[in-house]
Amino acid sequence: MDVTVGGASARRGQGWWLGLVGAATVVLAVVCAGAAPTAPADRTLRAIASVAVVPGVLALSQLLLLRSKRIEPATIGVAGLGAVILGVNASDNGGMLFGVLLALLAAVPFAFLSGFLSLNAQAGHALFSAVALLIGAETLVGDIAPEGTVLVRSSWLAALDYNGARIPGLFLIGVALFLVVAWYLPRQERRLAVPDPGWLRVTVLLFLPAFLLAAVAGFAFTARIGATTQAGLSREFMIVCLLGLTAGGCSLRSGEGTVLDVAVGSLFAGALQTLLQLKNVGFSTQSTILCVVAVLFIFADLARLRRTPAAEPPLPPYPPLPAQPGPVPGNPYAR
Repeated sequence: MDVTVGGASARRGQGWWLGLVGAATVVLAVVCAGAAPTAPADRTLRAIASVAVVPGVLALSQLLLLRSKRIEPATIGVAGLGAVILGVNASDNGGMLFGVLLALLAAVPFAFLSGFLSLNAQAGHALFSAVALLIGAETLVGDIAPEGTVLVRSSWLAALDYNGARIPGLFLIGVALFLVVAWYLPRQERRLAVPDPGWLRVTVLLFLPAFLLAAVAGFAFTARIGATTQAGLSREFMIVCLLGLTAGGCSLRSGEGTVLDVAVGSLFAGALQTLLQLKNVGFSTQSTILCVVAVLFIFADLARLRRTPAAEPPLPPYPPLPAQPGPVPGNPYAR
């Protein structure tokens, strides 16, 4: 889906935006600490950091696509599919490694097909195909996962459990991914800055890393909750991803966004989710609240966009003056 407007608008006041969202995140963290008076404050902060990893990793994958002026919903389908594959295959006898490989292999065809459609089909066809892939991923989830809830039993997941770990392992994974994307993104954009990069080049440099990040988000989600459900995963992923992007000020209209924007927005989303969980808000109500907050951020983004003056074409050069005759050698009247 093309999300540009031909460079006709740009966001303003991003520094103030990040400051306000960062202050709101601190306030939410304080409220979370007050909502759980029996839990140590550092445990509450670890919980917020771990919860923030899932929207953070998802928003990072979307940032790769956002900077190329495209957002593919099928990325979220891969994340949900990856989470279910990991959950179904997680065990203490090596099944986790097999699940990781399956999730990565499942991401590859989605990436290549999305890259091809984005460059070779019209925007409407590409978006329709991406939604079809998302529905297909949901259907495949229902075929793979047993009915009801599949409990995950794995030493790896237990080590990453944010309720018991002294060091939030998931948060450290998220920090590492943010650093990798911050290093990779400018290099990837330079490699794509060619007249006609081709769908294969775009897929390898842009879509494939984004889809692999989405698969990692599926792993992080499975590790955080310790269980995976049969359906509805991709819808939740879409909501938290949208909130992580919009809360950080990434503009879905002008295509502007940085790694720092995603990091701040993800921490805000993690603090808000943690507060809702501490207040024992129901799952459906949580999704509704997160979606409403994300939509409010979208309207705020539209309100702070400003028009940029169109680049005026350069004036045509003046025609060259006719050559003046030079002095004639031997002319006694020449001055």
